[in-house]
Amino acid sequence: MKKIALAVAAFCSMGLSVGAWAADAATADEVITKVKAAAADVKAGGDTALAEYDKKDGKWAWKDTYVFVMDCTTGTMKAHPSAQVKGMKLSDLKDKATGKEFGTAFCDAGKKANGGWVEYMWTKPGAEGNHRKVSYVLPAGTYVVGAGVYDSTPVAALEAKTK
Repeated sequence: MKKIALAVAAFCSMGLSVGAWAADAATADEVITKVKAAAADVKAGGDTALAEYDKKDGKWAWKDTYVFVMDCTTGTMKAHPSAQVKGMKLSDLKDKATGKEFGTAFCDAGKKANGGWVEYMWTKPGAEGNHRKVSYVLPAGTYVVGAGVYDSTPVAALEAKTK
């Protein structure tokens, strides 16, 4: 009886852990809202606003994602909560499954008035392998801001949300 009770308790705690993790996953709608707010912030504040986007525990990082800022003129990641990525050449951003570069796709999508979505395969914290990730990017003055989410929604459906 004791073993059954322990097994049930273990199963329930695993279920709660998965549920808690899922609750901590950002949604595409949250990404859209944050990226639009960030675009307004960066456009108004320029270079002086960028330091906030480097903070792992700042207002631009939430759940399992964060807003990043790119300078498409120089082709570099201007602000990012990871010191390894900040300053990186956008051409060095490569799909983890195909090796295809997608940094220029961020800039191309960021040229559109309503921004755009870019799809790629990326590693997911706490999970093995590569997972589909989509990032919404939007122009922000001289920069482009974006944030990504692990989501299976087709890009066309995501694009419809941002029109």
